[in-house]
Amino acid sequence: MNDPHLAPVSESDLPQFAALDLGSNSFHLLIARVDNHSLQPLVRFKQKVRLAAGLKQGKLSNKAMQRGLEALAICAQKLQGFRPDQVRVVATHTLREAENSDIFLAKAASILPFPIEIISGHEEARLIYAGVAQTTAGEGKRLVIDIGGGSTEFAGGSDLQTQQLVSLSMGCISYTEGYFKKGAVSAKRFDKAVVATKRELESVAKGLRKYTQTQIYGTSGTIKAIANWVQHKTQSALPVISLQHLYECRAELLQCKTIQQLQISGLDEERAPIIAGGLAILIGLMEELNIEQLEAHDAALREGVLYELAEQVLYHDDVRQRTIESIAIRYSIDREQATRVQQTVLDLYEQVAVEWGLLDPEWRLLLSWAALLHEVGLHINFSSRQRHAGYILQHTDMPGFNKEQQKLLAALVRHFRKKVFIEDIPPLQLYHQFDVVRVLALLRLAVLFNTDRQTSQLLLKTQASKDVLLLTLTPQGRANPTLLADLASEAYHQLRLGITLRFE
Repeated sequence: MNDPHLAPVSESDLPQFAALDLGSNSFHLLIARVDNHSLQPLVRFKQKVRLAAGLKQGKLSNKAMQRGLEALAICAQKLQGFRPDQVRVVATHTLREAENSDIFLAKAASILPFPIEIISGHEEARLIYAGVAQTTAGEGKRLVIDIGGGSTEFAGGSDLQTQQLVSLSMGCISYTEGYFKKGAVSAKRFDKAVVATKRELESVAKGLRKYTQTQIYGTSGTIKAIANWVQHKTQSALPVISLQHLYECRAELLQCKTIQQLQISGLDEERAPIIAGGLAILIGLMEELNIEQLEAHDAALREGVLYELAEQVLYHDDVRQRTIESIAIRYSIDREQATRVQQTVLDLYEQVAVEWGLLDPEWRLLLSWAALLHEVGLHINFSSRQRHAGYILQHTDMPGFNKEQQKLLAALVRHFRKKVFIEDIPPLQLYHQFDVVRVLALLRLAVLFNTDRQTSQLLLKTQASKDVLLLTLTPQGRANPTLLADLASEAYHQLRLGITLRFE
């Protein structure tokens, strides 16, 4: 059944996009239309799920999963009629940390017809910054702080560009449960939570202090709830929070012996049970970073996701392409060779995409990027360049990429040459293993056909049928004994991946 509050998706309307943020405390859905690079919100939906409260000993409880799945069912209903390229779903801290997140994702896939991307803490911080920067007047340096249910993100930057990204495992739910057990409130417990916050910040505080004399914004539920609390106390029209305000909130909180007794005017009833941990974190970080005051901001992760999705689809501005180019420059990639491999792999892809079911344009992009970066490992060592390449891409901050995209890209460049086994392919939720094997086979062949590092006409055409790949060589290729020997060896390696490689 369609949501009566949702404007129907129509070709005649302005383009509509949706962002779904699977947070540790709540799931947030934002549906908006785009008019000349500006977002016009149409639907906002929030469902409290408290995923982080169900994370025990590294595993998500069945009850927490069920709360999340019920919220996803509502979101799926609201997203009826949307195409996959109009929707992006991102998951944050709790699903990053849960050892059994794959179970939740598998169940979610039967409810929500859109892939769920688990993003890194740094990527979360970058997208939060993007959401604030795109909806804030003025230019210059700014610091954005977001206290979530299981983690806190910091993003320092200038204008639309981030310069420092930090994600720390401290959130309003985890701190409330850890320092205010069974709801007990005391000055001693509160001070321990503040000290713990400062200890978490020790290694990054110096870098973040560079931004504390500029515009400072706080986003998401905890900070907005505290801002409402402060505004109610001060009768101010502005959502500005000072340290003095926070000390007054602390004093009011400590008048209660338990969180359950907390009845504060201006504080959301749903937020009250977890406000103690959030308040302690905010006081600790403002003291440690020498922040006198900050302003609560309405935009956050979902706005950042929506802006980038719209820019990518409507204006073909993909932040991931800029990331790839930046890495290529940083590691002094041989552009001529990378371009040769890139052209070959894309030519192979175009010939087999239909037969192998690789029609999602994402495969073309991933192959292109893997070809461009497959030699980043040369920066370290020649003989093990593929191993070093995989390590570099696995452990480099890659803005725009979710964790699975980054893992896949790292796996492709890690195995572009030498031995490879089916067990080497990492388990992925967003990609089927047989698809990954097939694109890896194409990348390996593209590298093989360009071993001489010069433009040569060796391959005439490529045909695919199920798990068979047939290469038709040019006369020049058939007359090249080195190429024939390499192909024979590659056929042996690909057989281990379940692909029969033939050439004539």
